[in-house]
Amino acid sequence: MLVSARRLAAPGLGALLLQGVACLGPAPGGSASEGSASASAGSASAATTAASEGTTSAGGSSGGASSESGGPLCPSGCLAGETCVADGVCACAREPEDSCPPELECGADGRCFGPVWPNRVSQVNSDPWISENHQAIRRMRPRVLALNFVNARSNAEMVADLEGAIAGLREGSRFHGHSDAAAPAFLEYAIAYAIDLRDDPPPPGWTYHNSTRYPREDPVEGYWGFDYERLFSAEFAGYYGIEDPEAPGEALGLCQLFQRGLIHEVWVYGDADVPDVGAAEVLELKPRYDAARERTKDPMSRCAGNGCFDEEDAVSCGVTVRIAWFNNTRGPGCFLESLSHGLESTGAGDPNLIPYLFDYFPTFAGLDLGKRYGVPFQSWYSCPYGQPCVDYPSATSAHYSLSADVEGTIDPFDPVCGNVHWPPNGRQHYDLSSPHEVMSSCVHYRDGSGESEPYTSSLHQAYSKLAPDCMGPFIVWWRQNMPGLDNGALDDEGQPMLNWWPFLFY
Repeated sequence: MLVSARRLAAPGLGALLLQGVACLGPAPGGSASEGSASASAGSASAATTAASEGTTSAGGSSGGASSESGGPLCPSGCLAGETCVADGVCACAREPEDSCPPELECGADGRCFGPVWPNRVSQVNSDPWISENHQAIRRMRPRVLALNFVNARSNAEMVADLEGAIAGLREGSRFHGHSDAAAPAFLEYAIAYAIDLRDDPPPPGWTYHNSTRYPREDPVEGYWGFDYERLFSAEFAGYYGIEDPEAPGEALGLCQLFQRGLIHEVWVYGDADVPDVGAAEVLELKPRYDAARERTKDPMSRCAGNGCFDEEDAVSCGVTVRIAWFNNTRGPGCFLESLSHGLESTGAGDPNLIPYLFDYFPTFAGLDLGKRYGVPFQSWYSCPYGQPCVDYPSATSAHYSLSADVEGTIDPFDPVCGNVHWPPNGRQHYDLSSPHEVMSSCVHYRDGSGESEPYTSSLHQAYSKLAPDCMGPFIVWWRQNMPGLDNGALDDEGQPMLNWWPFLFY
């Protein structure tokens, strides 16, 4: 028998014909890029900008209707998928189906917007479409399978907690959102399925906070006590209760959900403050790519997250699989910290995973100090926990004391953006309240200016309400400074730096 799943977000688009806006103007309340399709080179949808040249792409209205003066209502024409509905007003339709080209969508402003992902052409992690259209993508909407194992928390409570994390991820994807109020969000996660795996009621004498369905290994076979392989089993397919539309009555397994693009990540909602957990913050299976961002034939990496899948965990879906763990006794900031550790691993852990990202991420995150400054360590992660080991004699120097044998001064020193545990002015792990002001090139990362700006703890404290726990406030600010949508940074060839966020779904 299938266990019912709560479906929160459908893969299709809404059904609504919205009021159009002026043909050539930006979207109300948004940036100009929000109001029309992207014309980035290499985009399968670049032809939709033909209207701006006085012509209309296939499916668009050329403004054949006339005004009282005899002239066309929309003299410049409308984008593909849009119709001239009033004097100078173009609009797309969302019913009975989206009228925009398949990589685009009819936006809330009544204009075709995109490319977006997933779309009607590409829905699956690791689809070549993502790398082929990388820089053209204007927004990504990953779909999450959320699993509630906490007996004491309802599904509604789980969803509320996860929505807090989604808000943090969304804000963190607004490039330079800390200083640009109009910066659009690039990542808009959605809970696609919220699966209730609680006991109702727990069996007599059950002392664990997580339910009997929590996949414990007994005995523990590898490093993790959480049996990741069971999530991919027929047993759990029945728990998910997501039917195969091609075979009614049969439940889709986890690999099938990833392979069909019904989900893009799994978020396990559990209670970590009990001894039966044994799970990683985030694990990821990911294909490897070459310098041209084409997938290689090498085996997929089992270590693209914060740790590796155990060898006995048979996880081989052929596409990126990311499984993250949300501790219900904590909040969104801690979850953002966990996900960002996985991002550190993807960006700096393996030069043969995504070489393009590996060329730049270590410097951005201060993970190449040995390479840049000749010190006997690569990052402040080498500092012992629980005690200060870095001080700042001046705004442009750092004194370190990692042990009796590892001590010195780096002058001049640029922390760039720091990493998950270390803000640019950090004195020890998890230091959100350092009084030091240091000079950092973070907000000018590779923008060609060579400029630095003062960094103080007040900059990340602006996000203390959004992501209040763990390193959350800093993580939001840190992610906002990663090269994102329309970032203006330059790569080693002097070309526009690729947006880093699509790499998550390579």
